Amino acid sequence: MKNFWTILLLFFILSCSSNNDTVQVEEVQEEDIIEIPSSAVDYNTMTNWYFHPNQPFNFLANYDLDIALIDESLNTTAVIQIQNNAATNTGIDVFWVHPTELDNPPTEPTSVAISNQDTSYIGLTILAQGALLAKYGRFFAPKYRQATPASFLSTNHTEEERAMGLLEAYADIKASFQNYLEHHNNGNKIILARHSQGSFLLAMLVRDLFDTNPELREKLITAALGGMGYVYASNSTTLGGWWENIGLCASANECGCVHFWRSYDNDEPIPEPISTLPSFSETMVNSGLVYRTTDIDNDTFYQDDLVYGTTSSPMRYITPGIAYDFSNGANFVAFDDMYTARFKRESSIKTGLAVTYIANALDQRPNELENLQSPIIFSDGDFHIRDYHIYIWALLQQIDQKISNCQ
Repeated sequence: MKNFWTILLLFFILSCSSNNDTVQVEEVQEEDIIEIPSSAVDYNTMTNWYFHPNQPFNFLANYDLDIALIDESLNTTAVIQIQNNAATNTGIDVFWVHPTELDNPPTEPTSVAISNQDTSYIGLTILAQGALLAKYGRFFAPKYRQATPASFLSTNHTEEERAMGLLEAYADIKASFQNYLEHHNNGNKIILARHSQGSFLLAMLVRDLFDTNPELREKLITAALGGMGYVYASNSTTLGGWWENIGLCASANECGCVHFWRSYDNDEPIPEPISTLPSFSETMVNSGLVYRTTDIDNDTFYQDDLVYGTTSSPMRYITPGIAYDFSNGANFVAFDDMYTARFKRESSIKTGLAVTYIANALDQRPNELENLQSPIIFSDGDFHIRDYHIYIWALLQQIDQKISNCQ
């Protein structure tokens, strides 16, 4: 297993805020504006992408996306066929940003050069978490300078110091996305998707490029920001928090909105918010990457509750199956009747997707969430590193509806 700094995927953990008082957004003075640094990565070069439809050999485009449905006796009862369109122009493109994957990163807020990252392992992470989204169309996944965990979590550095690593990482994501827009989009609709650090960086991209651009917002099918834990607002519309004009999806078939979730054990308390994360940073506001900072006393935090409501309901858990000898060669397996999920709110600042293990004693399928009960860097019952596997089927169901409604 990767070093826990890897899994440190930092940042996440929370959900935050409070009541519905109006929050005033302070005007950013010109002298306060902080410029986003330039990226030195050439995204015209295919080697600077993990996956790109123009690569001479696109491993993802040849990856079997079918899902084997496994029962409690480890038998395959059905195969869910998923067409792979990773290199096919369907009129929809997927732009995916990988989570934090770092071995022994620096302990100060900074970024880590691509050459110092385990790109092979990151490529496998993208396949495990994001490959199923290739059913919708061409799949773009850039390499980038990752921000260190200290950029999100350090209490020994100032807000400005923490922001430096984030801004460098974001500079690469912005440059790669602008390269995609200029050279490859050609009017296509867009799905933004990511987990953990990748979700924070895409949240910044949504604010920077989409939030104030109606034409670009029209292209956005959804931004699927798993594991971030931060959609906050001062009113029930979920607007006016991280973004001014874009909020949490209010219906399954709505386009141009955000799908957002964080996963926890139903029996464990949801953790307190972390005030070192980007949504609390005035530097991020002054960089144009956050509309306004989190007001912990007056904001309410929200969670995608369109599939799983307040009452527990069955959840289809999908996980990479290639490591299992019962997967019959399938890259993905699905477990039904093993977990339930529900929308859980403990307070205005604590909300999440609560998951319960329900399998009977004779069930031979591995409980992949069991080993996450006491992780080193997360609180008990924090399922952060499984967020995408827990929610991907519900996400696919909603994206299917959006495409039917918003083309």
